[in-house]
Parts: sequence; C-alpha cells; structure tokens
Amino acid sequence: MTPKERMKALREGKPLDRIPCILGVSDHAARLIGAKTTELLFNPDKVVEAQVAARKVYDIQVLNAAPGLTGMAEAIGCKVEYPEDRAPYIAKHVVEDSSDLDRLEIPDPNKSGRLPVVLETAKKLQAALGSELPLSVGFTGPFTVAAQIRGTEQFMRDLYRDPEFAHRLLRFALDSDLAFLKEAAKIEGVDFSIGEPTASGSLISKKMFREYCFPYLKELVDAMKKVGGEAPSIHICGNTKKIWDDVADTGVGSFSIDDKMDLREAKNAIGDRVILMGNVKPIETMYLGTPEDVEKDVKECLKKAYDTPKGYVLALGCGLPRGTPPENIHALLDSVRRFGQYPFNLDNFS
Repeated sequence: MTPKERMKALREGKPLDRIPCILGVSDHAARLIGAKTTELLFNPDKVVEAQVAARKVYDIQVLNAAPGLTGMAEAIGCKVEYPEDRAPYIAKHVVEDSSDLDRLEIPDPNKSGRLPVVLETAKKLQAALGSELPLSVGFTGPFTVAAQIRGTEQFMRDLYRDPEFAHRLLRFALDSDLAFLKEAAKIEGVDFSIGEPTASGSLISKKMFREYCFPYLKELVDAMKKVGGEAPSIHICGNTKKIWDDVADTGVGSFSIDDKMDLREAKNAIGDRVILMGNVKPIETMYLGTPEDVEKDVKECLKKAYDTPKGYVLALGCGLPRGTPPENIHALLDSVRRFGQYPFNLDNFS
C-alpha cells in the first residue's frame, strides 16, 4: 500500500499491510539539501525540494505544511524573530493591554505574515508528491494562539483574573484559525492537524481545559470535518491524562500522545474512540540514542498499542530534533516496516 492508501484504510477501519508511520522531518530535511531551516520558512520551493529529498533518502510517509507555533501569532501582529537555523520566537506580543485586542483584525490568509507561504507550499507539495503521500496542513489551536498573542504567563493570569477577556482572546484566535481553514480547504485532498501545546495538563487543570479550551477546539474540529470530510489529528504536549476523555469528545480522528504518557493507558482509556499516535521519545531515543535504542523504543510502542481498537500510528512523542542522526531516522522507519507488518508476530515485540 502507498502511505496515502494505508492512512485511508486505517480511518475507514479496513485491513492494512502494516502499522502506518508518521514522521515530520521538515526542519531536519533542510540538511538534506544544504539549506538553513530558516530558508524553508519563506521559500515553498525549498520546502518541496527538502521533502522530496526526505522521501528519497528516508522514505518519509507524510507531507507537512504549517505556519508553526508562531505563524498565526505573527499574522495577527506579533513581532517574530528568526535566528539563523533555529526555531523562530515571539519577540513582542501584540496584545499587551486589553484595548489592543479591539484594534486587531482577523488576518487575511492570502496576505498576512507567512500564511500565504504555507498555502503555496501546500499546493506545491500536493502537486509534487500528493498522489502517494498524505498531506497535512497544520494549525495552531485557539488556546495556544491566544497565549501567543497575549504572552503565555499573562494569558494564564487572565484565565483567573479576567475570564471575560480571556474568552474574547480565544474567540479572536479561533476566528483567525477559521479564516485560514477556509483557504486551506480549497487545496484538494489535504488533511488537517492541530497543535495545541499550551493546553497541556502540565499547565492547566481539567476544569480550565473544559471551560477555556474545549468549546473553541471543538468548534475548530467541527469546521475541519465540515470542509474536509476527515476528522483532524491533534497533538497536546505534556501530561494529558486528565483530559483524554475531553480530547476524544472534541471529535478529533487521532490523538498524538506525548512520550511522557503511557500508550497502553491511553489505549485502555480512549482507544475505542480515537486513533492513537505516538510516542517514540524524540530526545532520549531519536536525538541522543542509537539505532538499537530506536528499535527497542519502536517495539515497546508497538507492544503497547498495536491492538488499539480504533487503530494505531507509530510516531514520535513530539517534534523531531533538527540534529537527529540520520541513522536513527532510518532505524525508526526500518523498524516499523519489520515489526509492524500484519499479521503481527507478538514475539517481535519482546
């Protein structure tokens, strides 16, 4: 099966040849073409060149186009710094006072910040490799966007001190995502993914998640299903155990679990409601480990989650570090091909 056929069969509950594997190598792939990762943020052709190279070198199984965690905030008006060959960061938040929000306008996806670059990148990736690989257009979730435009620490204070203003921020963040979704949905055959790291149970309580994150996240998920047909995937960093049921209630199709969480526990809790993704350790295993460590981690993940009722996708517990040794990336993909074949040989997982 092609990766695209495999993911389609998984969603539809049909037989597969093996466990799917999703590995985003966008930043790391810059090295394959001798480019700085910063170049890929502004040049769609460089992104395509890098991901085509990653397909040839590593046999990657998915394509990615996303504005990153700072992209929507920048489009809204935040000042973003771009260190050479390092992750961008927000240097100045656009909502420093509550009155600042009243002056903001919903960003135009065809004009604002890097959003036009992301849309063009997605179109070019689809043309280059979309016939065989699924293409995911990434979104930063409303809770995280609100935190980015306000500043995370100040936003957390707002949740306690000024709930009405916090909800206004969240509504604005969601409307910005929905405007971007309207344009991204015009690209035929794309899937959607959501990154909502600030909604982590490591930062907020279950009660706060339900009040401040869930309604806006569910509305975004519903909108994605309406325009795209497929339920999106979501990744939330850190300890998410106390919100597993709530995340499933949003209607997402798959849930990417941080490597700090136990896949078996997640399977037993919500595996009959969502496809699980995860959760090979990105730092300890992929970045600092050896190919033997990678194989061991893959086996452990397969052992815990291969029989998830709704299905399982091997992936990392978070993003792939830029400096990951190439031999470890090869080991990850080779291991899932060797040990993730149907019918399963459970002895391979020991």
